[in-house]
Amino acid sequence: MKQEAMIIMFSSYLMLTLMLSLQAFIGLRTLLFGIVLPMEALQDRAVRVIRRNYALLTSGFAVVIGGACFLWVRHQPVRGLLIWTTALLLLMSASFFATWISRRSAERLKAARGWQVVVQSKRAASLGIGRTHSAVLNSWWYSANVAVMALCIYFAIARWDTIPGWLHLGKYDFYKSVWTVFALNIVQALNITVFAGINLMIKRARTALDPQDRKGSLQKQLKHKKIHSILTWAASLLMVVFLGVAQAIALYGWRGNLLFLSGMLLCTVLFLALIGVMSYLRIKGIDQLRDVPSMEERHWKWLGSIYVNPEDPASIVPNIHGFGWTINMANSLGKIMIAAIITVPVIEIILFLPILNK
Repeated sequence: MKQEAMIIMFSSYLMLTLMLSLQAFIGLRTLLFGIVLPMEALQDRAVRVIRRNYALLTSGFAVVIGGACFLWVRHQPVRGLLIWTTALLLLMSASFFATWISRRSAERLKAARGWQVVVQSKRAASLGIGRTHSAVLNSWWYSANVAVMALCIYFAIARWDTIPGWLHLGKYDFYKSVWTVFALNIVQALNITVFAGINLMIKRARTALDPQDRKGSLQKQLKHKKIHSILTWAASLLMVVFLGVAQAIALYGWRGNLLFLSGMLLCTVLFLALIGVMSYLRIKGIDQLRDVPSMEERHWKWLGSIYVNPEDPASIVPNIHGFGWTINMANSLGKIMIAAIITVPVIEIILFLPILNK
């Protein structure tokens, strides 16, 4: 396994470890691994201990799994990609196990303290608040992404005669054809479609207002949507540019470590942007928004990760873990959204598998 590939895989593993370890400290402060707590519980030392123990347990698993896989790669470098993929899957499984332990601890603590939380029944909500307020970026912003893709296609057509008969990208070689030349443009188009769809989902997400502070809660939620909308657009643009660079490397024979450097730059910028946004939301208290219908524990399945509420008409609701939104799996439109999200990467795999196997 080449050094560049090792660095990419190790960096991905490190980023995932950090994100999984920090998830106990983001989101609603009165929510402990899906268990709703009263405000006075925030002063209880045991609550902080449960969060800390989760981070330590997840980090410990990460060190053990990462160390074992590193030694495995040194003995069998040709299986490096498979080994590090296995490491990522094991790490996510370990985090799931740590979450299960922490959730059980939170349930026992809540029962031992006798904490009772009354979920408010009164609410004010709007499914179409974006019609009168600028909640997200306009879809025209994605014309910049389309323009980048169009430039890539234009240069490929204009320089068709100078493109070599065999294309080289990383460790793969492809015979020149219309399909192999423009395959990454198809991925760009899928990328733009998916992220533009996510932007639309953010716009249509329910805005639940606090009856005690309608104006203040509205402003916070509009800012919450706008920040995520900007992050979504920027991530899409960066990925489209990266795919364009990869296409240029394959078509025009660019050499050196450009693919590696651009890939590392993309991952680093996206990771830092994500951490920055999460920190900003936390500092400003924007991640403390409550969506009354989705606050009941019984509606959150699989350790509080999946929202299933047939009584809730909204298909998209704020994620109780404090970042972004989630889909109501009991809603028919929500099921269609999940199917569409899963379909896109499956299509990409189907499209590229015959090429990679040549």
